[in-house]
Amino acid sequence: MQTLDVICGVNANTGLMPTATGYAVVDANPGKLEEGCTVVLSLYGHQQFAKFRGQAFITEDGEAIEGESLEDVIVVGRVTFFVNRAGEDECPV
Repeated sequence: MQTLDVICGVNANTGLMPTATGYAVVDANPGKLEEGCTVVLSLYGHQQFAKFRGQAFITEDGEAIEGESLEDVIVVGRVTFFVNRAGEDECPV
């Protein structure tokens, strides 16, 4: 039987970050970022999710962080999985 740790590749370099609907599995050792990957950023002490697009990060609310603003960004890690709640279904079949 496979556990969630095995399926999501949880190890010493990963952590769980709460989201509005569950958790994100975040690799703190992201290596080279690939186009379109989701990352956790720290900007002025506030952590948020963003997509890496070329020379910019696009946040969940559509804001582009690029140019000189990138100097203030710390990439906390790359999101490898989102684990959402499935047990709140009001109409199980």
